[in-house]
Amino acid sequence: MSVAKGKYHIWTVGCQMNQADSQRVASILDRLGWEETPAMDAANLVVLNTCSVREQPERRAHGQLSLLGHAKKRREDLLVAMMGCMIGNQRTVDDLKRRYPVVDLFFKVEQADILPHFLEDRWTPIAGEGCIDFADLGAPRTIGVSDRLPVLPMPPEPIPTVSAHDLAPTSSGNGHHEAMAVNFRPGARELHYPTTIQVGGGKAPQPTAWLPVILGCNKVCSYCIVPSRRGRERSRPVEELLIEAHELVETGARELTLLGQTVEAYGLDLPDQHADLGDLMARLSEIDGLERIRFMTSYPRHMTDKIIQQMAALPKVCEHVNIPVQHGDDAMLQRMRRGYTLTEYRGLIERLRAWWPGVSLSTDVIVGFCGETEEEFQHTLDLIEEIRFDVVHVAAYSPRPGTLSFKWEDDVPLDIKRERLHAVERVQERIATELNAASQGRAEEVLVESHHVTNGEHQWRGRNRTNKLVFFPAVKPGTVGTSDGRASGNEVRPGDLVIVQIEKTTPWSLQGRLISR
Repeated sequence: MSVAKGKYHIWTVGCQMNQADSQRVASILDRLGWEETPAMDAANLVVLNTCSVREQPERRAHGQLSLLGHAKKRREDLLVAMMGCMIGNQRTVDDLKRRYPVVDLFFKVEQADILPHFLEDRWTPIAGEGCIDFADLGAPRTIGVSDRLPVLPMPPEPIPTVSAHDLAPTSSGNGHHEAMAVNFRPGARELHYPTTIQVGGGKAPQPTAWLPVILGCNKVCSYCIVPSRRGRERSRPVEELLIEAHELVETGARELTLLGQTVEAYGLDLPDQHADLGDLMARLSEIDGLERIRFMTSYPRHMTDKIIQQMAALPKVCEHVNIPVQHGDDAMLQRMRRGYTLTEYRGLIERLRAWWPGVSLSTDVIVGFCGETEEEFQHTLDLIEEIRFDVVHVAAYSPRPGTLSFKWEDDVPLDIKRERLHAVERVQERIATELNAASQGRAEEVLVESHHVTNGEHQWRGRNRTNKLVFFPAVKPGTVGTSDGRASGNEVRPGDLVIVQIEKTTPWSLQGRLISR
C-alpha cells in the first residue's frame, strides 16, 4: 500500500499499558515511512492515547482536543486520531464526536491496523472534515498479505465487519471530504493486538521495553472503568509472545516488563496452552541477550504459590512485585469489590518474602473512597506501617461515569481527600527513607537506561534489580575523565549492566559511583 509520508506525534497519558499501545502505533507509522516529531504543532497526524481511570488525565485530554480544534482551523494538513480508555461504547464515541468534530478517527489498539487504510484515504494536502469511528465498527484483519497479524479470542460484544471498500470517502463537491461511508454488515470479527515492534525512523534502541501479555480485565472493582473500556481478559499465546520478545531483544532491549491489568491471570483463558505466567517467564528466560524480566500489575488472588516459587527460581526475573492493596480496611475492600480480605493479602506478602528473599514491594492505595471514615483511613496508614512497602502509589478517589461507585455519593470532601493523600505520602516517605538507607555502601547491579543533565551535572540513570532508581556520574560527551577522579563512565552506554557503589540515598533514589561495567 502506498501512503504519502508525513510527521506524527503521539500524546500519551495513563498506565504502562497505554505506553505499550503507543509504542505499537508508532511502530506501524514508522513502517509506513512516517517520521515521529516531539512537537505536536509540527505533526501532520496527532494521536491522542487517552486515559479515563482518573479524572485528571481525562481533563488533560479534553484540553488537548480543544487546542487541536483551534489548530485545525489554521492548518489544512492536520489529522487527529483518538485511542485509549476514553474510547468506550458507541454512546461514549457519539458524545465525543459531537463535542470534538476535530477528531478524524476513533479507534482502539486492536484496530490499529486501520491506520494504513485511513491514511491512504485521508492523508491529502488538504485535510478533510468529519470523522470515522472504528472503535465499535472494526477494521480489516490484515495490513497486507505478507504482514498478517495473529488474532485473539472474540471480544464479549460482536463487532460488525468493515471491508476496505467501505472505507472510501465521499466528497461534498467542494473538494473536502465528509465523514467516511461505512456500511453495517451482520456478523462478528475477531480482534488482534498489533505484534510487530520495530525501531524505525532513526530512533535509538531502547534498553527497556513493554511486553503486554494479557489484555483487558474480568474484575468488577466498583471504582474502575478499565473492564468496560478494555474488555475481558484475553491472553496472548506463548509462541506469539516469544516471537515478539525476540524482536524486542534484537532491537536492543535488555529488559522486558510483562504487562497486564491482572498479569498473573495470564493463561487462564487459554487452558489448552497449559502455561501460566511463571511458565511464560521460564520460556522468556531462555532468550539470549535478555538480561531482566519484570512484570505488573498483580492481583492478590491470582498470584499462586507455584508462580511465586517459579519466579524466585528464575535468575532473570527481578526481585520486585507491584501488588495493589487499595485499602487497609476490610469493609472498604468489600465496598470496592476487590475480592480478597486483608488476612489473605497479609498471607501473600508473608509467602513472597519467605520464598523470595530480598524482594521489594510496591502497592497502590486509594484514599477518600465513598463513605471512607477517619477510622477506616487510619487502618490504611496502619497497614502501610505494618508491611513497609518500598513504594506506595497513592491517589484520591474520583468518580468515573460508567462505574458502579459513580451511582454512590462521593461524600468525602476534596480537602479531606488531599489531607489523607498527603498523610500517606508523609508516612511512606519516612519508610522509604529508612528502607533505602540500607543500601548505603552496597554494590548494586544497575541497568543503564539514559543520560541526564541536571543543573549542569551529567549523570547516568538506571535501575537496580529491585526497581529503584540509581544515578551515577557521567561526563559531558566528547570529554575525557572527571574532575573528582571517579570512574568517568566514558564507555558506558544505555543498555549496559554496571556495578555502582551506593554513596547516598533518598526516599526516591540511590546515588553512587561506577565501579565496573
